[in-house]
Amino acid sequence: MTSAQRVAIILLPMAILALGCKSGRNKADELLDQLANLDKETIFEQAEAQYAEKEWQRARELFAFVYDSFPNDPLGHKAALRVADTYSVKNDVTNLTEARLRYRDFANRYPNDPDRDYALLMVGHTYSARKLRPDRDLSDIQEALAAYQQLINLYPNSRYMPEAESRINDLKELLAEHDFVVGQFYFRNKRYAGALGRFENIRDNFPNYSKIDTVIAKISELETTIEEIDAAWKKRLEELKKTTGDKTED
Repeated sequence: MTSAQRVAIILLPMAILALGCKSGRNKADELLDQLANLDKETIFEQAEAQYAEKEWQRARELFAFVYDSFPNDPLGHKAALRVADTYSVKNDVTNLTEARLRYRDFANRYPNDPDRDYALLMVGHTYSARKLRPDRDLSDIQEALAAYQQLINLYPNSRYMPEAESRINDLKELLAEHDFVVGQFYFRNKRYAGALGRFENIRDNFPNYSKIDTVIAKISELETTIEEIDAAWKKRLEELKKTTGDKTED
């Protein structure tokens, strides 16, 4: 290999990298050129139009431009939320996680913003957007509940209250269903005390559970079963004591 070839091999990656950086700068410059003569309201409207067309990436760039350019302006705050919205609509784990971080950051950064209640609502949505099941890990259900409950506690007059309450009812149904499934499992395996504990937890904490009548019936049945077992054990112990006493006398 000649020295010229060796130099070419060394310089080629550097040239490619330089071109890539130049291309990146040109793209940013093009965006600035397009927006330079527009006011923030017009840019925000264009972003909303792109969002309506489901052009998430383009909408995100425009919303981000408004926020980065006017971070302390009310419209800049709205743009920050809309950037998060462009992630939450994707409904996959990666995008929902990114959206959650942005909604939480907004709620923490702007505690007095009039849209903070929306940010809290959406934190809950990023946990509950994907299908949740009572027989899986309950952490997402509990995190969603905490977010919705925070919204209700902090903003009792929020326009998002009905939606938050509806989501909470759905999530509580899942938690109750989890205990119901576990309670049935314990019952089938004759672990009656454990089953009773699960059903009592549903009765005490989830009174609106769709199967609450079945739960009440199960509690009554289990209480009777446990009483009968205890009575049988006591009778057996008395018989053993009597038998032991008779043998001692002999």
